[in-house]
Amino acid sequence: MNHSDNLIGHDIQTGIKHLKKDVWNRVNRKHITKVFSEFLHECLIQPVRTKTETARVNFQLATDSPTVYYTFSGEYRAMDYWHLDPSSVVKYVNDKPESKVDVIQFFLDMKETLGVKPLTLSKFIEETYNTLYADAFILAQGRIDAHLLIDATYTVIEHQMDGHPWATVNKGRIGFSYEDYLDFVPEASKMTSLFWLGVHKNKALYAHTCEYDYPRLMQEELGIDLQDAFNAVLFSHEVDPNDYLFLPVHEWQWKHKLTFLFAGDIANQYIIPLGKGNDSYAPQQSIRTFFNIDKPEKMYVKTAISILNTSVYRGLSPAKLSIAPFITTWVKSKLMTDPFLKRLGFTLLGEVATIGYKHKHYEQVENGPYHYKELLGAIWRESASNYLNEGERIMTMASLLYVDENGKSFTAEMIRKSGLTAEHWLKSYLNAYLTPILHIFYQHKFFFSPHGENTILVIQDYVPVRIIIKDFVEEIVLTQDGKKEAPKEAQHILRDIDDEYATLFILSGVFDGVFRYLSNVFHSYVGLDEKVFWKNVAEVIDGYQKQHPELKDRYEQFDLFVPEFIRVCINRVRLLTYGYSEEASIPVPEICGVLTNPAAENRVSSC
Repeated sequence: MNHSDNLIGHDIQTGIKHLKKDVWNRVNRKHITKVFSEFLHECLIQPVRTKTETARVNFQLATDSPTVYYTFSGEYRAMDYWHLDPSSVVKYVNDKPESKVDVIQFFLDMKETLGVKPLTLSKFIEETYNTLYADAFILAQGRIDAHLLIDATYTVIEHQMDGHPWATVNKGRIGFSYEDYLDFVPEASKMTSLFWLGVHKNKALYAHTCEYDYPRLMQEELGIDLQDAFNAVLFSHEVDPNDYLFLPVHEWQWKHKLTFLFAGDIANQYIIPLGKGNDSYAPQQSIRTFFNIDKPEKMYVKTAISILNTSVYRGLSPAKLSIAPFITTWVKSKLMTDPFLKRLGFTLLGEVATIGYKHKHYEQVENGPYHYKELLGAIWRESASNYLNEGERIMTMASLLYVDENGKSFTAEMIRKSGLTAEHWLKSYLNAYLTPILHIFYQHKFFFSPHGENTILVIQDYVPVRIIIKDFVEEIVLTQDGKKEAPKEAQHILRDIDDEYATLFILSGVFDGVFRYLSNVFHSYVGLDEKVFWKNVAEVIDGYQKQHPELKDRYEQFDLFVPEFIRVCINRVRLLTYGYSEEASIPVPEICGVLTNPAAENRVSSC
């Protein structure tokens, strides 16, 4: 074997060294348990209850074959959520149990029952394999014990997260090779540099808030020496640097998409590669956003990357980029001057500057797939580090769902270290998180998606004291009254919703999308009954409404205490509705039946 063969062999081993039999079996078992839980929630499977042992319910699930079935067990939680026991999952063939669980085979065993089309099933299997590969990597490198993780840095906590709790294929990352995986995913914890281009002003649009004109942004982000170096590259191409903007791109995007799809613009020197920047960045949970490790006070940088991950391609729309700083200014002028929100310490991370670059040819394709029109652009977002007071630190809210390999909960360890009772800690969290969301919805008539990855908790002495919201610009949804009050420049960009469905952004987005999981963490790992959790949620809503009686009509119009609300499903969309078709817009969740509202069910009658 020659030297080059040795190198090739080494490279191959690098990508598969975490793929061990015991690890693979464990991640399959963990994943199929999540699949059963989410499929039960979305009514995708209808197992038979065989018997009930106190709170524990045993299930038997039939498949396409009369000789194959699965058994598992768990405990029921609010909103049709099941806390299932991974060790209870067993597959039977001809009434004989199999020793291992193969989640991919489960989908094949159920393909007719589920009604999944062959193309969708094939693509879904690919996404599932990619997710299992990532889960195996995370498990093999060693998940940090909860009691240690609570004292870790923001970036270490960020890199330990498991991914979207609702989506079963939450680390699909279609488009990455194993080398890309090891270079660019957060759990690999590899620092990276940004690759910079010079883009011609005739093709690119710079948008910014009044504070961040282009010279200031470049001075803060690059400094004089690097700007001079980039200008020298432009001079070497015999072009005028004053005609160009400096644009950071994801290295994967440059290698896999831009060099091919923008070959004409590169040939005509509308795009000129300049080289790498000096700062080291850590990829965040969203993959395309980077946190500056060398200088945490500097901007987060969000780049376009055309991989399919958690249901959508992760590009950046030039139309939305062009309006993002304007939306930041408008929203901040409303919220950051609100006396009530200021008392709560509520903070928004503004998207203060953007560069968008349209593809001349794809823009002419009417109703073409959205991701071909979101290939090149960047967002500079404020750093949360600049909004901290003495004694405060930050962590992603997704961390509250973390449970280590010993069954210890991050939240339980935070509560233990705080010295508070579980209920007292919960009240502090809900006041920090839920109260500002209620106020923005009722007082300011719009909403965004404050899920775990988009919400940063500000912690003091292990207790959440307030929140910082990022990624709010693209997520804003207006009520009909809110749409009337929004600036005309934003109305054609921002989404709005019929008032009939407006409360779903809290009932589904927060209750189902966040509290369904967190209430189970409190019940199963902290030891606080979920009914007490939901009683406290109701008390926060009631308390807010009593504080603001002037909004009484809006409380009646947008009632968060309705007995039932529409069940929103996201796994159904991938499997049955949208599949992997390439539409002009991103897929939207599907509606299927109703859920009982646990806040209404556990509301104290005297409220």
